Amino acid sequence: MELSEFKDTLERLGLTDPARSEFLRLFSRYKASGTSTVDWNAIRSPASSRLVSYDTLTDPDDRETAEALSHLVMCKLNGGLGTSMGCPGPKSSIAVKNGQSFLDLALRQLEHIKKTLNIPVPLLLMNSFHTHQETLKLLESRPAQVAVECFQQNRFLRLDKDTDQPLDPELIGEDAWYPPGHGDIFACLNDQGWIDRLLNEGREILFVSNADNLGAVVDPKIAHAMLAKGIPFVMEMTPKTPADIKGGTLYQDTRGKLHLLELAQVPKQHEDEFCGSGKFKVFNTNNIWIHLRHLKERLAQGPLDLNLIVNEKRAAGRPVIQLETAIGAGLENFDGAQGLVVGRDRFLPVKNTSDLMLIQSDLFIFENGRMVRNPTHARNSLPLIRWKEPFTDLEEFQNRIPVIPDMRELESLEIEGDVRFEGEVSLKGRVTLVAHDQPIRIPAGTRLENREMIQ
Repeated sequence: MELSEFKDTLERLGLTDPARSEFLRLFSRYKASGTSTVDWNAIRSPASSRLVSYDTLTDPDDRETAEALSHLVMCKLNGGLGTSMGCPGPKSSIAVKNGQSFLDLALRQLEHIKKTLNIPVPLLLMNSFHTHQETLKLLESRPAQVAVECFQQNRFLRLDKDTDQPLDPELIGEDAWYPPGHGDIFACLNDQGWIDRLLNEGREILFVSNADNLGAVVDPKIAHAMLAKGIPFVMEMTPKTPADIKGGTLYQDTRGKLHLLELAQVPKQHEDEFCGSGKFKVFNTNNIWIHLRHLKERLAQGPLDLNLIVNEKRAAGRPVIQLETAIGAGLENFDGAQGLVVGRDRFLPVKNTSDLMLIQSDLFIFENGRMVRNPTHARNSLPLIRWKEPFTDLEEFQNRIPVIPDMRELESLEIEGDVRFEGEVSLKGRVTLVAHDQPIRIPAGTRLENREMIQ
């Protein structure tokens, strides 16, 4: 299909002029290269001088803290569904702790700031077409003490992998569409007038994070540093652990410029090197801080140059391609952008039911919308939980583990098959429960220590 014919199709399907231009730009880049992989030989680990330690930032005094917060707006990337846990609605609506959802916890954080410091920090939600309407309904039932605004990111057409032709929504419905990644935020903020609106309200710093990262809380220390030093863009990084092998990272090219590197851009033969901790010791938390004045100045020169991610999926019974971008790639567009190495406490994602079990356990406590590690926990590292169906489904997980076990001394837990806890139990050391042929039932009051049950 020629670009002109493609443009007519997009216009007929109701895409706005800016959305059409953005999609055609991605499509043209894809047709020119056909791949999103990088030249591995040109990649270098970042010099330590290019990664700033959080501990080196100046602690703001009370006046500086108030000033920084008065210029801040918090934004949550809220386009994802809870499908990884068997939930059809927005992931942000899933109850995380004490009946509070991801969205509730974000609101509680900002309400606490307003209550204790008398400074309102607004919440901005970037929804996808999957989550927008239901999120609006959720907000109607949750009157908040802080201002909450929503906007919907673009939706683009998937491409047939074999022909590069766009799928036809008139034939296959919603499966033809996809949200084009969180890098879409820059175009949406600009095209929908949010940058000017926020700046006119005195909001200069935009703090963006994934809705499911419970460690991504407002930090006036970072906002103060950006305002004081005029830093245009900050990406929070944290040291890798074995659980973070697929996280994006930063690299330097041969000219010394910083770039974001995602797994989808890595040549297949180098994926093990990317996932290890030898070459790349930190990874991107996707906690991103953007100085809106710098962003407006840069966008006046044209769209941001973001790495193209060619994401292969299956939809409508066929292999398809989604052309996406990542918000972290915006770093490459600003002189003076920084990678900021922060503590692990700022990265507490809940991607699946095993993450949810950890968060709901007594390993974490709930403080004013913030999840923090329980200081009485005996171990420094969190236990490793591995399980398969049916525990990957939220409802099954809740039915089979009605009371979260005591895991303060747990190192690892592996569960497979028809396993059910019948009440509160205690887990210590390494515990394996595998039901191949017979169901396993764990009575209330049981203490399992370094126990392996396979039956």
